[in-house]
Amino acid sequence: MMWLKPLPFFPAGILTVNRANELLSTCVPGSFLIRVNEKVKGYTLSYQSEDGCRHFLIDASSDSYGFLGVDQQQHASLAELVEYHKEEPITSLGKELLLYPCGQQQELPDYLELFE
Repeated sequence: MMWLKPLPFFPAGILTVNRANELLSTCVPGSFLIRVNEKVKGYTLSYQSEDGCRHFLIDASSDSYGFLGVDQQQHASLAELVEYHKEEPITSLGKELLLYPCGQQQELPDYLELFE
């Protein structure tokens, strides 16, 4: 098994919206996970806010990563996107800082095979 650089988040693997909501429902505001989107090619960041769970599509169609929307900052990797949004909110009106990574709660997450 190869050694990996630590990530600032736990990849959650392939999760449905309902499962992401369930995982985050027990977490404090500022908690988040990045999951493989089950409907479209790419990733979704699921975020626990004061008002409930919000979901943001991540555009990974080019050589960079950024949230879909107007004037979104682009990043070289998912890790850089997360690091940036620890200090900068996801939306201009929001307070969505990525504070607490959340992952699957089983012993061996189903995404480990992606790193082998």
